[in-house]
Amino acid sequence: MSERIPPPPRPALPHAFWALLVALGAMRAALALTPPALALAAGSALAGAAALAAFGPRRGPRLLPLAAVILAALSASGLACAAELSRQGALAAALSSSPVSTWELRLASDMSRGADAWRGRAVASRDGAVAGEVWLLFDDPIEQGLTVRCVGRFSANGDDDWGASSRAQGIAGTVRVVRLLGAEPPGGIAGAVLGLREAVLSSFDAGSSDARALLAGSVCGSTAAISERGLDEAFARCGVSHLVAVSGGHLVLVCALAAAPIERSRLAPLARAAALLALTALFVAFCGSPASAVRSWAMSLVASLSRLAGRRGHPLSSASLVSLSMALADPGVTGQLGYLLSVACVCGICALGGYARYLVRVLLPAPRPPAAAPPRLARALSRLAGDAGDALALTLVSQAVTLPLTCAAFSQLSLVAPLANVLLAPLFSPFLGAGLVAACLAWAPPLQAPALLVTDALGGVVAWLVAVLGRIPLASVAASVDEGVALAVMLGASGALLVWWPPVSRRALAAGLGLASAVGLAWLLRWRLLAPARVVVMDVGQGDAILVTDGASSLLVDTGPGDAVVAALARANVTHLDAVLLTHLHDDHAGGLGDVIGAVSVGRVIVGEGVDPGDAAAGLPVGLVGYGDALSVGRFSLEVVSPLEPADGSGNEGSLELLLSFDGGARSLTALLAADAEEPETSAAVARGDVGDVDLLKVGHHGSAASVGAGTAAALDPEVSVASAGEGNSYGHPDPACVEVLEGAGSLFLCTIECGDVTVEPGESGPVVTCQKGVAP
Repeated sequence: MSERIPPPPRPALPHAFWALLVALGAMRAALALTPPALALAAGSALAGAAALAAFGPRRGPRLLPLAAVILAALSASGLACAAELSRQGALAAALSSSPVSTWELRLASDMSRGADAWRGRAVASRDGAVAGEVWLLFDDPIEQGLTVRCVGRFSANGDDDWGASSRAQGIAGTVRVVRLLGAEPPGGIAGAVLGLREAVLSSFDAGSSDARALLAGSVCGSTAAISERGLDEAFARCGVSHLVAVSGGHLVLVCALAAAPIERSRLAPLARAAALLALTALFVAFCGSPASAVRSWAMSLVASLSRLAGRRGHPLSSASLVSLSMALADPGVTGQLGYLLSVACVCGICALGGYARYLVRVLLPAPRPPAAAPPRLARALSRLAGDAGDALALTLVSQAVTLPLTCAAFSQLSLVAPLANVLLAPLFSPFLGAGLVAACLAWAPPLQAPALLVTDALGGVVAWLVAVLGRIPLASVAASVDEGVALAVMLGASGALLVWWPPVSRRALAAGLGLASAVGLAWLLRWRLLAPARVVVMDVGQGDAILVTDGASSLLVDTGPGDAVVAALARANVTHLDAVLLTHLHDDHAGGLGDVIGAVSVGRVIVGEGVDPGDAAAGLPVGLVGYGDALSVGRFSLEVVSPLEPADGSGNEGSLELLLSFDGGARSLTALLAADAEEPETSAAVARGDVGDVDLLKVGHHGSAASVGAGTAAALDPEVSVASAGEGNSYGHPDPACVEVLEGAGSLFLCTIECGDVTVEPGESGPVVTCQKGVAP
């Protein structure tokens, strides 16, 4: 085989594709930024129309159809978003001015467990009229499809990130259920389909094993058991979450199982196509109608209509038209990650999949079977190699085009995803096929048992492989990006590739990959072995997470309340932690431990004497520290100065206070990390002489009014004081009284709300302070 292989034909990008890109960008901006963004979109449309009128006829007549399509997409997007925001505003106003008990709330999705309640999407209606969607919170899960009446409290979307995210998803606010008054199952076909779903889920017994949890997620679209067993984090770490999500691959298998009996029938071609479409539509409803499955079904409808009309299908045109129609019909889908990932994957594969296969063939030419191999075996080996190459190519394209979305949402980049997909994709097809058979036989347990045995075996192998791949060092790394910037870079790079479309040689491709690998390795070694001496008070919302690094040593003090710490670690370029120290077990200090362990490698977990971390340590070694004990992190030393006696970690007064010091010759730094301790505990440590003058005070209890008194502040005399708190928190942290006390002592007061991550480095004449959102004065 010659090393110089010609590239495939450059794909044609239809007008519908450009309209989709413009519409998605405009709608996401409009729903996130509301009126100013709408004004900007309208202004851009008018400016484009003016430019087209002035220059189009003379300089670009061929661009007129495309420009007209783009302007039409912009106009339609603006109208759809205006209607969506108006609807959300009307619903929020109505719920705020009337008792929640007068509304009917129908669960439109499975509920997922949150930090303090179960959460799900609900359709709000009154007097038979649907008004929109809200988040529904309750202490116990409510089955999808049930319509509930309740006593509850409604809160409209705020101006914070969560409010913007909810608004972008078409959610008008949140209803917190206080007491259920009643629940009614759906009737008609919807009730029958959801009743069948519950029966199938019951027969699967999803909580009994990893394989059964995967079966429930893959066949029924129910991910509760997957989350409960921690499989969602494991699959995300390996970059194979899409295998479980109900999408086009599932519909292909459903069609394959149903095609044989339908083809043997005497139905006309139109009737056969309608039967397959109806069956797949029922399957989509059975799985809860996720956006990715709805998009796939609509694409199959368009393809079927094209075939019946005698026209050749164009996948990218179909995908673009279907995705655009879904967005215009329901602008809220443009804020749902499942929809965006589905659209990005399909469009990316249609546009760049051929070139990716070409690159894989150039770099990894298909091996020749042994000369003595029988022809049938040789063909089988050739097909296997071709399938593996295609799987690798499509995985690389999918990962590349979704990278801005996944890194922004999960702050993780899976490095084993290509290998994981090549190994797991061949197993998932028979696993899903057996699962669909098992679902069809749920009414007859003896007949269902053999199919379940097959799914148990295949699902067990899948779960085992995911666990093994996830344990590979650097299987995934923390990676945080600005979604808008990353999307712009990705689209620019994709556009440049489509224009250039170069032929490549194996030598040039190998050299490029080698250079990229060398750059990645250099980055890794720089931050893994040569990290700067620093203390980073991380912006994790209403919680604490303080990173201490020096060279190859690293320690995280507390983890914050959830997965925000993963993005913070990514911003700090952390891929490994020697230890995580939990000052106490309150959720705002220890709730993100599982997310940290899933995102970066962790050597051990450290807690105070008397504290039992339970299952949160995830099998990692657990160390204990008490009063007077010291830990070393490179040239940093951290000594426990409070409490004097062991505590169980359940109260603020028992949280570990740490005196940090750095001795680097000409550079030095001292700090008190006060956790949730307040004035009584800190003043006692000062009175004992355990703590004196410090450069940095990590303010206790997020800057509450009782965190520090004037006398203690004067004794500590910190040059810089940093409070960690969440924007719009209900506690009023940091309290103005605390700010006044510390500024009165001559300290510069900073808070993560305004500053983001606050980095403090040792200096020759005092601490060097830098803020994520600008340089500190």
